[in-house]
Amino acid sequence: MKILNKIFMMVILSASALLLSGCEKDDETANVSFITTYPVVSLVGEQWEVLQVGEAFTDPGAEAFEGETAIEYTTSGTVDPNVPGVYVLTYTAVNQDGFSGSIRRYVGVVTPEAAAIDLSGQYKRNAGALGVSTVTQIEPGLFETDNIGGVAAPGPSTTVRFFHYDVGQLGVPPQDVQGSEFAAVDATVIPGVSYTWSVINSGYGAAPRTFVKL
Repeated sequence: MKILNKIFMMVILSASALLLSGCEKDDETANVSFITTYPVVSLVGEQWEVLQVGEAFTDPGAEAFEGETAIEYTTSGTVDPNVPGVYVLTYTAVNQDGFSGSIRRYVGVVTPEAAAIDLSGQYKRNAGALGVSTVTQIEPGLFETDNIGGVAAPGPSTTVRFFHYDVGQLGVPPQDVQGSEFAAVDATVIPGVSYTWSVINSGYGAAPRTFVKL
């Protein structure tokens, strides 16, 4: 009988310990959401815009949702339509659990002289893999290359857009390319001859890369 009583007490103690452990777990996770709906931010209007110097700019803004519920967003960055250059506006929303989502708009303020120059064509890098970059004009002042770094095999993962905002000056803002961010600095062009820039990406070195027109 003593043995049975001892076993019975051990069972009661074990059950009590499990019950207490369960209560502690509930307390630790009280008011914590394990399922969150990430905010989705989308642009109103175009993501890439070209303005002539002096042309008025009105930000069309964005829309932000958490599931089907519209939520507030904030905007960072400004555009000076009187100063040639590349401007980035970032729209960010935060959901009820503190998770954020964002999207960017790119505005190139372009001089008439730069807008009149078409940089389209093929350019070959003069070092490294000697890769060929195909530059395409999207609209006056805005271009796309399929080979930002001059690698041997260009494609969607090396395709970026850039502005020719003033004669001889290029702007390649930070942009997402298939999950990797690319940008370029110290970007210059000699129309009809060549262009040079330094790629900003973890997979590329910081040395200037020059592409000569074919």
